[in-house]
Amino acid sequence: MSICFHILLFLVLYPYFLYPAIVIIMAKTGGKIWVQDDDYKKISVIISVFNEEGVIRDKIRNTLKLLYPKELLEIIIVSDGSTDETNSIASSFEDSGIRLEAFLERKGKTACLNQVVPKAEGDIIVFTDANSMFLPDTLLKFSRNFKCGEIGLVTGWTKYRKPGGNEESVGLYARLEMVTKRAESMISSCVGADGAVFAIRKNLYRPLQDNDINDFVIPLNVIAQGKRVVLDSDVYCIEEPGKNEAKEYSRQVRITNRTLGAMGRNIQFLNPFSYGSFAFFLFSHKLVRFLVPFTFLGTLVTALSLANQSIFHAIFSILQLLFICIGIAGMFRLLTDRLTQLCSFFLLTNLAQLVGWIRWASGKADVMWKPVRQD
Repeated sequence: MSICFHILLFLVLYPYFLYPAIVIIMAKTGGKIWVQDDDYKKISVIISVFNEEGVIRDKIRNTLKLLYPKELLEIIIVSDGSTDETNSIASSFEDSGIRLEAFLERKGKTACLNQVVPKAEGDIIVFTDANSMFLPDTLLKFSRNFKCGEIGLVTGWTKYRKPGGNEESVGLYARLEMVTKRAESMISSCVGADGAVFAIRKNLYRPLQDNDINDFVIPLNVIAQGKRVVLDSDVYCIEEPGKNEAKEYSRQVRITNRTLGAMGRNIQFLNPFSYGSFAFFLFSHKLVRFLVPFTFLGTLVTALSLANQSIFHAIFSILQLLFICIGIAGMFRLLTDRLTQLCSFFLLTNLAQLVGWIRWASGKADVMWKPVRQD
């Protein structure tokens, strides 16, 4: 039982602490930056929307202000069966060069992209969401990465605006993700993309299954074609933070469900003989992390079973239960300090992942998407 406890504890700590440390050391000792230089290819910005009347006008204006040669820029709004004023607002910008691709019935984001991407004119396709605001030089920073022929996809990351002001904040988890993906990128390819801000060479886009999670499977398809997927840490978008834990929970359930399905259909990427270091990254970054709901519970159960035999396990059990209580208190806004927020985020994420596992195991696939602020 003691051996089982230590194995489970290792599997809890590994994806959050040990693996990032390993990959960062690998990057510093054997990684290298790819060539970056000015490279003005034609870009199509695709903005996926569903009932976004509250933010679509600001997003269009934000995109129109981007610093990039206008003759090399195409902006497409892909509306997945919107029933509010989103389509009419987007249509009002037609004179500014905005192109609306409106689907009358809901298909799911991935199904819509399958139809729209082949019709896009750009050599580079930039994917983004309606609430994700770009900095003026975002497209210039994207394009410089494609000067290197081995780069097939470039992802950015997301910062969140602090409530009541313009100051941006970066959470501990987001910073950890960014640093880890940057290190992975310097070695071979990073795992997944940020769905709100990533770009791909159009000729590398392959049609997806309707239930595929596009910001995970599109990068896999790029790697399968012998090109690299990298994170440029200078590229990021800005979003308003989510204000409702229940909505974030629902989003995490959908992400887990769809990612597990995608991993099951793309299991070959875990073969190190075919995909080298990326197979190790995928195993560590995704698979082991998705197992944390089970390993965390297993750690608690084994520690409690050993509490009568060992002071260490008794203290560990108390601390783990205290961690859980603090996290629950944070979910109900009884405590609001940074430690509480961290505990709450961990519990919320892993509870959602557990439910996502259950839905996936029972054959329930989440195909339709909904912006988290609309749940």
